[in-house]
Amino acid sequence: MKKNDFIENIKKMFSRSDSEKKTDRIHGETAKDKYNNIVARFKKAGSPLRVSFFTAYDTIWNVILFLLLTVTLIGLFLFSIGLGYFAALVSDEEVLAEDEIKTNLTEMTESTTVTFGSGEELGTLRSDLIRETVKYDDISENVTQALIATEDEHFYEHNGVVPKAFMRASLQELSGSEAGSGGSTITQQLVKNQMLTNDPTFDRKATELLLAFRVENILSKEEILEAYLNAVSFGRNANGQNIAGIESAAEGVFGKSASELNIAESAFLAGLPQNPYAYTPFNQDGSLKEADMLEAGKNRQEFVLSRMLTEGVISQEEHDQALAYNIYDNMASSVVVPNQNYPFLTDEIERRGVEVIKYILAEEEGVSREDVDSTPLLNQEYTQKANDALRNQGYQIETTIDKNIYDTMQETKENSFYYYGERSSLDAINAVEGEEEEILDHEVGAVLKENDTGKILGFVGGRNYENSEVNHATQTSRQAGSTMKPLSTYAPAIDQGLIVPDTVLLDKEFNNNGYEPANYSGDEYGLVSAKHALSNSYNLSTLRLWSEVRNHNPYQYLDAMNMSIPEQLVGITSLPLGPLDTTVENNVDAFSTFGNQGEMNESYMIQKITAPDGDIVYEHQEDPVRVFKESTSFLVADMLKESFLTGSVYHIKDYYNSVKDVYDWSAKTGTSENFVDSWMIGFNPKVTLGIWMGYDRNIPQVYDTDDETHPHIYNWSYMADALSQAAPEVMGAYEKFEQPSSVRSEKFCALTMELEDDCSSSMDKPITGLIAEDTIFTDKSSLNDPAIQSRMGSSIDSSLSNSSLRGTVTRTYDDRYSVGGRSSKSSSKKDKDDD
Repeated sequence: MKKNDFIENIKKMFSRSDSEKKTDRIHGETAKDKYNNIVARFKKAGSPLRVSFFTAYDTIWNVILFLLLTVTLIGLFLFSIGLGYFAALVSDEEVLAEDEIKTNLTEMTESTTVTFGSGEELGTLRSDLIRETVKYDDISENVTQALIATEDEHFYEHNGVVPKAFMRASLQELSGSEAGSGGSTITQQLVKNQMLTNDPTFDRKATELLLAFRVENILSKEEILEAYLNAVSFGRNANGQNIAGIESAAEGVFGKSASELNIAESAFLAGLPQNPYAYTPFNQDGSLKEADMLEAGKNRQEFVLSRMLTEGVISQEEHDQALAYNIYDNMASSVVVPNQNYPFLTDEIERRGVEVIKYILAEEEGVSREDVDSTPLLNQEYTQKANDALRNQGYQIETTIDKNIYDTMQETKENSFYYYGERSSLDAINAVEGEEEEILDHEVGAVLKENDTGKILGFVGGRNYENSEVNHATQTSRQAGSTMKPLSTYAPAIDQGLIVPDTVLLDKEFNNNGYEPANYSGDEYGLVSAKHALSNSYNLSTLRLWSEVRNHNPYQYLDAMNMSIPEQLVGITSLPLGPLDTTVENNVDAFSTFGNQGEMNESYMIQKITAPDGDIVYEHQEDPVRVFKESTSFLVADMLKESFLTGSVYHIKDYYNSVKDVYDWSAKTGTSENFVDSWMIGFNPKVTLGIWMGYDRNIPQVYDTDDETHPHIYNWSYMADALSQAAPEVMGAYEKFEQPSSVRSEKFCALTMELEDDCSSSMDKPITGLIAEDTIFTDKSSLNDPAIQSRMGSSIDSSLSNSSLRGTVTRTYDDRYSVGGRSSKSSSKKDKDDD
């Protein structure tokens, strides 16, 4: 029998397709006949073993074919279900535009950086997370090679997703697994970190896979690596701060930029993102971990190096050298941040930055500045939003601070200033019985401002930040003392045409309803020129003049200088003596008006704020306010030059004489009641420098005039001298006050305020002096003229008599003359009244 016949017979015996044919049926009527029929068939087929083999072979083959077909159908069915489920999960996902995806991946929370106005970088502001982004070209190739070898060896081959990842995710979902099994590509990790949550669900994974495909079509491989390395967490830096981004990691762990990392350092950092806080070498306080706790990070680095060797990106020699490199001996000991070296400046920039940004955020949401200011809840809401944005949105803040100026001011404060000693808080005038005692340092605050722009070039916030974080330059309001005299009285009087520098005033004690003021020295000085009274800071003559000036709305000038008078102080007799509280910054602002031809540019410290994308979100706009006439500012400056020569600043006369040919300084001092506050403010045509000294409580600095050593005056001179040497041009070297055309020299009678032709020798004597073109001169018939009487204080001194208006006028210590037909001998005593 032929082989083909045998096979054909076997097929016929077991084939279902032939099962219905009659020829294949067992024939016979009886059981014996059927048995004989079967035996005959086996004889015809051949050996039973052969029959069994081919029967089994055919059966098994059919089973295998059946199983393969079944598995294929089940696989296709399951794949279809998975694909359908995947499609259902992502069907509701919003289809993002390419630009939006790119923005989401490349824009991230970033620390705000600050620069000095002179160009140097100050650093990053304090934040919960320190991040500084960097371009791909500024990242060492060692870093990218280490990352790819460890996290995604097929990075340059796939399109964002490795197929097995999709199958694995599907099986996890079907099996009810709650957590992913890892192995995501770098692209997937970037998508998850920047656009999704860490929620371990299949729908999140499905969205991740879909977005990863899209990202690969939007960004280049280099852009993906750049975004990933800028986004991922790297644990802590040497200060214990949380860090993200390869640049902050390189700076924070090794004290170098990302472009300078060697193989060993790159491998160490590339291994951190898998478990950053387990592998980071630093504790929360910035200290290095114990040796056994460092092993995890070291082991991770060794694994990364082995992967780099396996992938062929480094040689065996480079691998061995990297292993031998002592990674921990080359780590940074600390990271320099602004609040370490510049604590007062950092605090001030943060405070002002929040103030600027809160209005920007409010306006973006349709809320006006007025609504924010008038609604406490809105103010609180946008202040918090601004604070968060300032720390996390990666702004770049350009300040007005000149680094050289600022550093010089701090060095001078530390090395050249002198102070009164420590005092107990229980010595405060307003101390409460039973309060806890605190020992306080003698404090200082100072501001240097550029007059014509308003820029704050530098400041001194305090003596020691660790002892007192209060910014005494910008945040502490103290009584202005006699610095109020030119602002409230003399400048308004000149501006209104009531007086000129040589106008005669009366310096004599009075009693106004029980109010009996006195001069600093306790003496009276009789008839004095306004210039002499102001430069020597006489109280009595100033208060008499004020009694008339207050009737001519002097508050308009104070309002224009942001020194608005509280309602309870309006009209009080003692206002020129300085009961108004003000900051050093505000006081400097006011005096800068005299150095800027009568205009005030409000001081500021933030020049510009730029968003990470380069858009300027804020830029300071100058808005000068005309406060005084140009003639007024010139005449006041001229009057206050005398302070250095014979007035309240004569203590540093030698310093003034040594620099007056280069620096055209004018100045005013001030001391508040009970010697609690001391002021010295000097200005020239370029800058204004103001200083305050006192304690953080209302503690008298001294208890008697004989005990005062005038540290505020001497320290001002030390500061001015140091700054002039450090930056002479900035400080106004060789710039002089120019006499405006509205000021001229004229011969007139200064007691009666009459031009020479109208003067009566029985009342006054003509002198030559500077006047403003709009000064009021009128013919007077007697000393009883209301204009004269008002200027001499008749409204606050009911005992005023004309006899007090006759005698010797002290124009300056070197220039005296007689009026009213009666003379008196010039006093040889220099009757200075320091404040």
